[in-house]
Amino acid sequence: MHVDPHALITAALELEAGAARLRGVVASTRPARQVLPSGSDEVSTSAASSFNATSESLASSADRAVAELEDAAAALRRYAGAYEFEDNRTQADLASAPL
Repeated sequence: MHVDPHALITAALELEAGAARLRGVVASTRPARQVLPSGSDEVSTSAASSFNATSESLASSADRAVAELEDAAAALRRYAGAYEFEDNRTQADLASAPL
């Protein structure tokens, strides 16, 4: 099996970029996702409250998704480093082995 540490790093960068974009979208749309009741009646206040709760739930889920993407990117970086270390160690062992 061949593992390319550089491909793992590239994938980690892409995950981090996706996480940054998602974080930006959630942050930039927050004002638009908050609504005021259209009136002072119970239906208007209840509808606005429900919409705002759903909006916050969405933002919370997106924040968790960002954290998962960042964790996955960090894991890929660790694996890339481990593969590279083992490849270098194996090359050194093979180079120093008697013929």
